Amino acid sequence: ARGSLLAALRRLREQRSDTAALPGTLRDGPVPHPRSSTSRGARLHFRFSRELARSTEILQATLYLFWAAPSPGAQPVTVRLLRPDPAGTNATVVATETRLEVQRPGWATLDVGPAARSLSGQESPRLTVELEVPGDGGPPLLADHGDPHRPFVVAQARARTPHRVHRRGVDCGADSRTCCRQEFFVDFKEIGWEDWIIQPEGYHMNYCAGLCPLHMAGIPGLAASFHTAVLNRIKAASAAAAVDSCCVPTQRRPLSLLYYDRDSNIVKTDIPDMIVDSCGCT
Repeated sequence: ARGSLLAALRRLREQRSDTAALPGTLRDGPVPHPRSSTSRGARLHFRFSRELARSTEILQATLYLFWAAPSPGAQPVTVRLLRPDPAGTNATVVATETRLEVQRPGWATLDVGPAARSLSGQESPRLTVELEVPGDGGPPLLADHGDPHRPFVVAQARARTPHRVHRRGVDCGADSRTCCRQEFFVDFKEIGWEDWIIQPEGYHMNYCAGLCPLHMAGIPGLAASFHTAVLNRIKAASAAAAVDSCCVPTQRRPLSLLYYDRDSNIVKTDIPDMIVDSCGCT
């Protein structure tokens, strides 16, 4: 099953080039090559909209960095998270400083949740990360900033003001028998996919269930389409009508997925029609 899904995701990725940010992922600005700043350092800038910063609360955030082949032995790296100077100048001050030991090529992660949460209310929200390696020369520590090894931040967030999503259709209750949307959560860990799917940890796929009597299938808003409503009105008036209506999805939306492909590259893809939002009768 995993191989089939990976193949399908690869085909989807080949069909279209998708550069949109994952919901909960901060868009990053231009990332300079390490040799374009100091000889052994770089600054990474991750931006997101002011509207997003005001309307959402960041629960957690993780920085992903792909290290190129380091010099023999462990290589120390200093990672600083910078924030705007409270004095109001254009300067920045160090919010936190972490020392890492890079021993092998590959992806590394760093918790940047507190720094990301502090961006709320800023005029131009931006998370700035400064990397520094002692000494001169040697191979670059960061991989080239082109995809698929571009540094990025993944953030989980929730709306500050909960709002009800208006749907055409009905959600299933304990005693529901007619067509409705049944909520169903898929936990990727439970099905053994947590080792290659980075985000999300799971999702509400939902499904449609219940009966579709003709009097219900002919009601606009509960029918899958206006065409279906008219057709079922005709069927209800005909004694010869013998075809039952079915409860099917009437509105779906995509799922944004961040995962490792077969070459250990991190890929972001929007998979269409993965989440059922509402149901109706055919």
